[in-house]
Amino acid sequence: MLRAARRAHGASKLHRCGGWMAEPAQYDFGEVDDVDVETFGQPGQRTFRIIAESGGRTASLWIEKEQLQALGLVIEQHLNPAGGRGYTGPRGVLSLAGRFPAQPTVDFKIGRLAVGFDETARSFRLTAHDIEDAESERPAFTAIVHAPQAITLGTKAAEIVAAGRPRCPLCGAPMDNPHVCPATNGHAR
Repeated sequence: MLRAARRAHGASKLHRCGGWMAEPAQYDFGEVDDVDVETFGQPGQRTFRIIAESGGRTASLWIEKEQLQALGLVIEQHLNPAGGRGYTGPRGVLSLAGRFPAQPTVDFKIGRLAVGFDETARSFRLTAHDIEDAESERPAFTAIVHAPQAITLGTKAAEIVAAGRPRCPLCGAPMDNPHVCPATNGHAR
């Protein structure tokens, strides 16, 4: 109905949804029942994805390691601010990976990922754009993740990222054998 109204007026309008201002998503999962993150493969050859469930719908959102790391950091910064006492509420249990279906409702690779935080509701809004539709302002997927789910998701994301190849402290590149670091003028470390 909203799409038809937008077409009739010929304008791209934002709508308010639970206190958020956003372009309507192709798949709006609302408040997710469950969310998880998982990885496949060996370090250096891994792929990563965020998986979510809302009602009978499921989403598989493939993500780059750096995006996953940034998501974990954003969650950590909002729920455990420096100098604050941190998140002291209940933590979620991530169990979706063990029962996730082979054919999810939504399945795409993330091009852009935006994260909003509602301080009052203590929830995050994940907004993902499909890499195949990079020019579109309309997100492919949105979902709301509450603090207990988010803190557990952020912790698991940090563990998954840390389980990969170690990074060079000077240039940030993966430490392969031998590692030729540009910061040391090309000399092996």
